[in-house]
Amino acid sequence: MKKILLCVGCLLFAASASAQALWQDIPVDATVAEVQALVPEAQTLPAGPAADGGTVQLEIPAYELAGESFKVSFVFKADRLQRITLLADAGSADKARALGQRLTTSLRARYGLERSTRSRGSTSSVTIDRQWSFRRTIVHLQVVDVRFVSLEYSAQVPVRNNRL
Repeated sequence: MKKILLCVGCLLFAASASAQALWQDIPVDATVAEVQALVPEAQTLPAGPAADGGTVQLEIPAYELAGESFKVSFVFKADRLQRITLLADAGSADKARALGQRLTTSLRARYGLERSTRSRGSTSSVTIDRQWSFRRTIVHLQVVDVRFVSLEYSAQVPVRNNRL
């Protein structure tokens, strides 16, 4: 009996671990309806274009994070969720830098040290461009246009080797 329970537990764990999650445990490739079921505050938008050929179909106009209000955009490609972008207007370069530092501290606590950064050793007071990789999810934090802070969650594209 113990073996059966152990096997069932392992199967349930494997099934839950196999789904790649982005922000707030929302799975990659979820449909609009699935995202709305998981995030009821997400509002439907007329499909608007996004970078990389995707479309923004859902949005949370104001989400509180690290003491700032972020707009959350859900980007779909072929009606499947590909990435989630959080964007805040900090109002000034100093506030954007402070918010970026608070988010960096939080992300390091959750995901560890960043896998890459273009801002390490930078002499600019506002440059932040950091990236984490965690369970096939890429988390990208950057200060954009001096006063905007962007936090993006996307799926990591698997590397394919062309062996002959």
